Amino acid sequence: MKFMGGRLSLFEQDFIKDADCTKDTPVIYGKEDAPIYGTGIKLKPRIPGREDSEHMKKIYLKELFPLEEYDFIAVLLSGGKDSIACYYKLLELGAPKEKIEFWHHDIDGGHPLRRMDWRCTKEYVKAFSEAEGVPLRVSWRVNGFFGELYRIGASEPVEWVEPDTGEIKQCRLSQNYIKCRELKEKATEQMEQELKKYGYRMKFPAKSGDLSRRWCSAYLKIVVADSVMSNLDKTRENVKVLVVSGERRGESKGRSKYNEMEIHRTNAEKKARRTVHQWRPVIDYSEKDVWEVLKRHNVNPHPCYRAGWNRCSCAMCIFSTPKLFAGIKELYPEDFELLKKDEEILGFTLDNKCDLETFIGGAKSCVYHGDKDAVKSLVTGSFSPDEIYVKGKWMYPAGAFHGAEGGPC
Repeated sequence: MKFMGGRLSLFEQDFIKDADCTKDTPVIYGKEDAPIYGTGIKLKPRIPGREDSEHMKKIYLKELFPLEEYDFIAVLLSGGKDSIACYYKLLELGAPKEKIEFWHHDIDGGHPLRRMDWRCTKEYVKAFSEAEGVPLRVSWRVNGFFGELYRIGASEPVEWVEPDTGEIKQCRLSQNYIKCRELKEKATEQMEQELKKYGYRMKFPAKSGDLSRRWCSAYLKIVVADSVMSNLDKTRENVKVLVVSGERRGESKGRSKYNEMEIHRTNAEKKARRTVHQWRPVIDYSEKDVWEVLKRHNVNPHPCYRAGWNRCSCAMCIFSTPKLFAGIKELYPEDFELLKKDEEILGFTLDNKCDLETFIGGAKSCVYHGDKDAVKSLVTGSFSPDEIYVKGKWMYPAGAFHGAEGGPC
C-alpha cells in the first residue's frame, strides 16, 4: 500500500493503462514463464489482496494451492486475447491440458431471431478448443441477451453442453421460474401483471460499474458460470477447482482494483465439499504483454481485432464508441435497424443519453478492410480450426493499441 494524494491506495499504480499502451511499450510481464507444475510451489499475488471491507475479507486469498492440487482448471474463454493469454500462461507453467477445460458463455443463448455477439465467436472458440485439444464447455441463459432484455417474469434457465457427450443439461429451475411457467400455461388476462411480480426488465444494461444495473455481465456471464459450477456432477464430491479469468487492471478504473486471487463465489467447502479459487493471471499485464503471448504462440486473434476493434466483447457492446457502432451499422445493417427499433419499443436508449443514430453522429466506421478474411468471418460467422494459427509472419491486428498498427480505431 502507499499514499497517493493524501489517500491510502490499496494498489501500487505501476500497471500500464490500455490508453497509454503502444506497440513500443516494453514487454514486462508477458515473457515466457518457467514450469512449476508438480514442484509444490504456491503462487502468490504480486499485490496483496484487499481487506478493506467485510466482503473483501471474506474472499481474501493470500495464495493459491500448488497448481497440481487442483482437480480441474476452468479457463473462462471469451475468445478475446486476455483469456487466451491466461490459457497459455497455464501451459507455460506446466499445467497439463488434461486438467484444463475451456468455459465459454454464449451471450445469445440460442435466441431464434436475434443476436448481440459476433456471429463467428462460437466458431472461433470451438476452433481454438479443437486446435489445442482442450475440452470446451459452452453454457448460456436460454434466449440470451434479447430474452433477458424483453423479460417479464423470472429469468430463463441456464443450460450447458457436456464436452464428453454433447448432452445439453439444465441447471436446477428456480421456484420463481416454475411459478411463471405455470402462469404462462394458464394464459389468463391477468398473466402479464402476475408475471411482473416475479421480475421485469424491458431496458438496456446501464453503462455502469454496478452489475445490478449493467445486467448483461451479471445475468449472461457471471451467474451463468456460477450456476453451471454449482450444478456440475464433478463438483459434488470433495474437489478443488481453479477458475481462471482474464481481467486486467489496465482495462478500466474498476478492474484496476480487482484482486489477482480470491475465494470464488461458488466455494462451498462445508455444504458441498467443493473448494473453488479464482485466479486472474494476467491482471497486471499491459496490452503489449498480452499480444506478446499470442505472438509467441502464433495465435490468430479473433476476427474483430483484425477488422479494427480494440476489444472483443459483444459486437454491440453498450460501451462501444461511435466509430465502433458505425462499424456495426456497416457490417450488420439489419441488426442495427432492429436495435434502433428496440429503442423505440422500450422507450429506453442503449446509450445513457441519446439514441443510436445521434450517438454515432458523423463518426466514420472503424472497419478495416485490409484483412478480408476477418471481415468475412464477422459477416458469415465462419471460422475453422486450420485458421487458428498464423501462417507466415505474425502481425499486430488492426485494432491493437487502438489502431497503432494502422487500423482506424
